[in-house]
Amino acid sequence: MHNEDRAGRADDGQDGRRAGRRADDEAPRTVIDGRYELLERIGSGGMGEVWKAHDRRLNRYVAVKGLLDRNAMTPGTQATAMQRARREAEAIAKIEHQNVVTVHDQVETDHQVWIVMKLLEARSLADLLSRDGVLAVPRAATIGLQVLQGLRAVHAASVVHRDVKPGNVLVRDDGLAILVDFGIATFEGADRVTRTGSVIGTPSYLAPELFAPASPGPTPASDLWALGVTLYEAVEGRVPFAGHEVWEVQENVRQSPDPVLRYAGPLAPVIQGLLITEPRERLDAATAEAMLREVLDDPASPDAGTAAAATHPPTAVSTPAPSTPPTPALGTAVRPPEPVPPSPAASGQRARYRGWQVAAAVVCVALLAGAGWLVAHGDGEDGKQGEGSGSAEGQGQAGSGSQERWKDTHPTLEIGVKDDQPGLSKFDRKTRTYRGYDIDLAYAIAESMGYGKGEVAFTTVATDYRSTALKTKQVDLVIASYSITDDRKTAGPDGYSVDFAGPYYEASRGFLVREKSAKYTINDSSDLRDLGVEVCTARESTYEKALPKQGFTMAKSQPNTYQDCLDKLLDPESEVYAVASDDIILAGYVEANPGKVRRLENIQGAEGYGVAMRPGTPTLKREVCSALRTILAGRVWEDMYKENLSGLVGDKNPPGRPELTECEGF
Repeated sequence: MHNEDRAGRADDGQDGRRAGRRADDEAPRTVIDGRYELLERIGSGGMGEVWKAHDRRLNRYVAVKGLLDRNAMTPGTQATAMQRARREAEAIAKIEHQNVVTVHDQVETDHQVWIVMKLLEARSLADLLSRDGVLAVPRAATIGLQVLQGLRAVHAASVVHRDVKPGNVLVRDDGLAILVDFGIATFEGADRVTRTGSVIGTPSYLAPELFAPASPGPTPASDLWALGVTLYEAVEGRVPFAGHEVWEVQENVRQSPDPVLRYAGPLAPVIQGLLITEPRERLDAATAEAMLREVLDDPASPDAGTAAAATHPPTAVSTPAPSTPPTPALGTAVRPPEPVPPSPAASGQRARYRGWQVAAAVVCVALLAGAGWLVAHGDGEDGKQGEGSGSAEGQGQAGSGSQERWKDTHPTLEIGVKDDQPGLSKFDRKTRTYRGYDIDLAYAIAESMGYGKGEVAFTTVATDYRSTALKTKQVDLVIASYSITDDRKTAGPDGYSVDFAGPYYEASRGFLVREKSAKYTINDSSDLRDLGVEVCTARESTYEKALPKQGFTMAKSQPNTYQDCLDKLLDPESEVYAVASDDIILAGYVEANPGKVRRLENIQGAEGYGVAMRPGTPTLKREVCSALRTILAGRVWEDMYKENLSGLVGDKNPPGRPELTECEGF
């Protein structure tokens, strides 16, 4: 079902296609039930066809969809198929929801069951992604929430959509998202196999349980899996489990059940919960809706009281230990979510989680408080406080005369890190933990600030997302090979300035090339310059502006991460022959890909890594600077280097200890 049609979508097509239909337009048109004149076919697939039609009685345009592919049936299966389609059409027609395409009528002819729907003037989510690549997290969450609300109405009518994907979500200009195309929908109790004897749907969006020998067939949980895939694709720019055939997709699910999320930000727990392979542990619709509302800071819906029963607590990549729940200090601006009683349906395995907001209180308070979604009044950001709050942020002293600590109002320390830099910061999918020099440094800083290991939560941030993660208060700190530059301190690529503590490490600049290249002979960096080899680097990195000034040729468009550049370098069909990054990052890539890539000698310039934070947070900066002074003065810094980096660069001795120029006065 790769090209399943988009029911209900108005699409006049291209001029060439219109010209090709002129002969058909001049021929007598089919009229269904003496009322619906079929004007032009706007989609077709294995499950039938959809037409733009004119409703003669009400003088309006509609979409008319036939549920059966007449060519796929034999006379022996015709009667059964008609009965099945009739029941499905009746069930779908009962659904009335603003986020589900409106069904006006159901018509049956001799060999077809037709559904008459509202004709929608809208673009599909697939079209938006094709045009823009990815969506911003808030927009993706808004669309996802609407689709989820539509699915809840669909499931309440005992219907399973079976083909939730970007192509079947229409988005109007006013932002309204509408779920369409019920051509392969199934009603409660329907057989799990199609007329051809195999599970149907679009392979990349099919839930893994559909292929188990004892599978009950499509269920609401399998629709939610497809929604998780759709949300992943919306923010990451690709599907989590690739493959053109069902077996390829399912093998990818089996081998890598936890796809890396680089740009999802606060949507990560929702997507991870929807992509749990065990359907009984997957997020249910009510819980997912509550979590999406939290992401959008949207008040709970009227039925939120029954929506809180969770099948799975929201999973952050790094989850604080539930055995030590944070207790906000007296007067804190953060108020933990109150327990919500589970609905009667939340029995058995659901009850063991005691509701999403209770079971994941530690994660939610940490994730949402650090991100600023549950802050009742100022937490000291930008040096401002609510009048009369008694807080001394910006003054250094609390009302009692004792110095206020960051932990007093932030029970969990939220830290943005990279997930694709061996030695520095790498995410281990098997253990679901981060490892590396930056991670050890993060724990050392946190310990100095009074945090236990279970009170530190990590979030993946890409190079071009780091300042945004700080700006939106998704994280408190970013420790992700963040080079300190004047332009980033004054106004970053999105116009938002970043404050730094550090530097805590200084790296050299260099290049990575293929070990063997059929097109170029590259011995050193001068060859790159002389041959005009296009260089790939991360978007918004320091290299994007610095290298052209030194005579290097840059690729016309740069990806979001260095890892993306490496992936292109390893692809023999790619035109990428060189990657620019820091020497320590490149050394990690060489170790991870022996015999495939090699480093060139370093070039002029150095990158001083800093711990980034929002401007106007003097308490936070003071504590981080104090921690860095202690770390750099003792053996901790040297031990972290030997443990994580010395093997990569082949030097047992660490580089010179940097001076904390960004900590003067703190």
